Amino acid sequence: MTRFHYKLCNPLTDKKMMTDYLYTQRGELYLPDYKSVQNVIELCFAHGGVIACYAEDRLGGMGGFFLGEPSQNFANKKTAFIYVATISEPYRLTRMFRKGLVFMLHQFQEMNVQAIRMQAEDTNLYTQKLYGRFAQPIAKGKSLRGKNVITFGSTVEEALVYLQRGRRAQHNVQLAVANLPAQAEGSQPHA
Repeated sequence: MTRFHYKLCNPLTDKKMMTDYLYTQRGELYLPDYKSVQNVIELCFAHGGVIACYAEDRLGGMGGFFLGEPSQNFANKKTAFIYVATISEPYRLTRMFRKGLVFMLHQFQEMNVQAIRMQAEDTNLYTQKLYGRFAQPIAKGKSLRGKNVITFGSTVEEALVYLQRGRRAQHNVQLAVANLPAQAEGSQPHA
């Protein structure tokens, strides 16, 4: 069984490593070139942080977040916005995602964060179902890159209860999404 471990990255020593890793995953994230990837990593370090996910000693995933929502100029530091996350192909459908998210949520607790937000494209039913296990759809709209997205939200505590014990009821995402109000175009913080 593969052993996973995680760390909160240091922008001075880990920025290039995380940029290089994200560059290998750029196709699935619609990032066209190295400069775009650099911008994403720099934005995460400037307004939040980056979590590195390792399988044994090999970098196999990452998550970047903001403290505060970009659409609100990062003002509310009690809300973390998970901006980008990816896992290398060999580690998908393993416990890397769940354990990495639990690690991230514990980091958020140490930072006094109370709520989380994340987005899924409206055509990505897998990610919607995944997020719907520990968060609920709270808005739909367009991302800054023009994609139709659904924003999911939860408290840090509620997400941890589900992820650590699995006792919280899962949300019916499709029903909830159908009843969401649309947000103003371009108001979604996901680039």
